[in-house]
Amino acid sequence: MEYILYILFIFAIGYNVFPLALGLDRDNRNSLVTNLLHAIIFGLIQGVMYKLGAWLGSTFMYLFVVRYKLAVFAILFAVSIRMSIEAFKIRKGARLFSFDNYIKLLILAIAAGINTLIVGMAADYLTPFETLMTALLILAGFVWSIIGISMNLNRQNIILSSMAHLGAAIIILLTGLVYLFSSN
Repeated sequence: MEYILYILFIFAIGYNVFPLALGLDRDNRNSLVTNLLHAIIFGLIQGVMYKLGAWLGSTFMYLFVVRYKLAVFAILFAVSIRMSIEAFKIRKGARLFSFDNYIKLLILAIAAGINTLIVGMAADYLTPFETLMTALLILAGFVWSIIGISMNLNRQNIILSSMAHLGAAIIILLTGLVYLFSSN
């Protein structure tokens, strides 16, 4: 059961790229290779942001060694609140973008990875699947990007994206609660 929750947790973190990918190929003019390149960029940035967060967290998380469970829960709680707020912005169409150049794409991909960076700060204490975590986040970001790129941009899919974003926030919060009250 714990592994299922961790897999859902990883895909919930990787979900941050989906709203961006949904608006990526609005008019279906991009080639398959271009869409795959975009999905790879989104996935790789998720992995890089997690590693940066883990590096950043290792510089100060040792200060919370006595209350590490509360610190990890606070980090996951903050991310779940951020994602809940973003879910309502998606519903209004405020987090859908069109990309006219790669600089904008990279900046928005990095912005989508902020939640992953924040979660990465807890990596000293919460790292499901140890060394595979970064690779799994890259895979999750890639999969969500491919799904988002392949969907049409319409009101129904925007609402679906918003609801899924809220679901991802709930999974992250649930993971934090399980971690807080577990004996590990």
